[in-house]
Amino acid sequence: MLLLGGCGSQSPRSRSSRLVRGGQNTPSPSVHFSRCYLAVFLYLSGCMTTTNQVREGPAGSSNPGTMAYRETDDIAGHTILVQHQVSAENGTDRLPPPPDLASPPPAPAPVAAAADPMISVADSSRIFSTEPSSVPLLASVPATRENSTGPARSNLSSIARNHQANRVFPNPPSGLGGATTGNTGSPFDSFLGNMSPTLRNRLEGSTGSGEEPQFDYPDIHGDPAKRYHDRYGAKEDHDPFVFPWVMNLIFEDRWLLDEKDPDKALKNQLQRRMKIDIRDPDPDTANFPNGAYTLPKGRLYIENSPLGLYSASSSGSQPRIYQWEYLIRYGLTDNLEFRVFSNGLSDQAAQGPHPSVVGYQPLALDFKANFWEENTKYHVPAMGVEIYLQTKLLGSSAFNTGTQPSINLLFDQSLPLGVGFEYNFGYNGVQNNAGQIAYQFSYQWSLQREVVKDFDVFFHGFYNAAALPRLSQFQSASMAAIPNVTVLGFGGIRTINDRLSVFGSYNFGVTPDAPTNFALLGFALAL
Repeated sequence: MLLLGGCGSQSPRSRSSRLVRGGQNTPSPSVHFSRCYLAVFLYLSGCMTTTNQVREGPAGSSNPGTMAYRETDDIAGHTILVQHQVSAENGTDRLPPPPDLASPPPAPAPVAAAADPMISVADSSRIFSTEPSSVPLLASVPATRENSTGPARSNLSSIARNHQANRVFPNPPSGLGGATTGNTGSPFDSFLGNMSPTLRNRLEGSTGSGEEPQFDYPDIHGDPAKRYHDRYGAKEDHDPFVFPWVMNLIFEDRWLLDEKDPDKALKNQLQRRMKIDIRDPDPDTANFPNGAYTLPKGRLYIENSPLGLYSASSSGSQPRIYQWEYLIRYGLTDNLEFRVFSNGLSDQAAQGPHPSVVGYQPLALDFKANFWEENTKYHVPAMGVEIYLQTKLLGSSAFNTGTQPSINLLFDQSLPLGVGFEYNFGYNGVQNNAGQIAYQFSYQWSLQREVVKDFDVFFHGFYNAAALPRLSQFQSASMAAIPNVTVLGFGGIRTINDRLSVFGSYNFGVTPDAPTNFALLGFALAL
């Protein structure tokens, strides 16, 4: 056993100059206290190596070269491993020669830049290996997907592995916006602070299980062909692209945004189809605009609002009405869905000479397509389009409003503080009381933010019409004119689980021909 003179602890230089065995060469009391003060001063200043823990070989081993591993603090205060031998004969260990403290330690070899963040294992508190095959000194290791699950990770202790698995991102990947302070639950949460709830939910599902998203938006001045060659191994020979900057602004494939390996990107895409998640995308009937994103291929949403209470307008042009609306959505591809909408069972109150009516409102056949993803690096909103045809199918004669097409351009954009801005521009066909069809401009919008996990609130409104033909009776009962209406409101979306969410809103008209107020309450089920 190694006995250290002075206070029982020495710097490497003192230890190399004198070893005290069996009480020989015992220093005088004044020297003893001087060494104590010197040892304390060197320890506090970080200039002394202190031994924290020694793990020796098996007791009673006759092998004079039994290996042990000593956890030691180096000059910079980092925890390292020192390999040394323990003698079975006299219990002393043969330490390697002490480092020369007069010269600085050699600079580490340069490490090639990696896409993932770097983590220094040596900087981690009390990280050491219990396996004899471990290297004597653990250096900085890039925390990539390869060594997070591969052989390099197997040489780390459970503490080191947990540190890697739960590390936070010090800086957000390129183009993802600002980061929140600290880790709010997962590494991915730490850099999603300025993303809308819709985009956050969408990107979280873009990687495989256990993988960390590293979304990489192309630089606007980059060469798309070079990107294809560097990331995907495409041949360098190519014909020039027309408007390459447009190609870098518009990115339609979120799977390749994250993954450099096309095979893994396809695997992640297929994995997304196999798992239901009603958060991506949110229900469309929860608020007035429709989102720019579509359902995964082969998935079905049933959105049902059994409570739809509309009061009469202050001008008297619109009667009071109750309706039970629904929307059925099916993903034909990941970027195209087919939809069927109806205001359903309706009860319209009497108005003037017109008696009350109970019946069923006709179907609207609808297609929605997603054009591209949101590019947060250059603030390009996600875009889609919806085209629907109002029909007379299954409708009661009192509620038939003719056959006319409508089109809406759909946009989703992230604003600061995690607010999602969803807005639509439309051109809608409306039939007046005389049976004439006119076309009018419409606009819908919503500001949405997540308050707590799986609970979002929103403030929304529309001009002339909602994105879906919710109130086809927005027309004068006594005149052929089609009134202009403006509505504002607020509401919330609560996601119960991966398959079910509920939503509701309270709204009020700000123009005379709009309903004074109305309330909507419904749910969405993903299949």
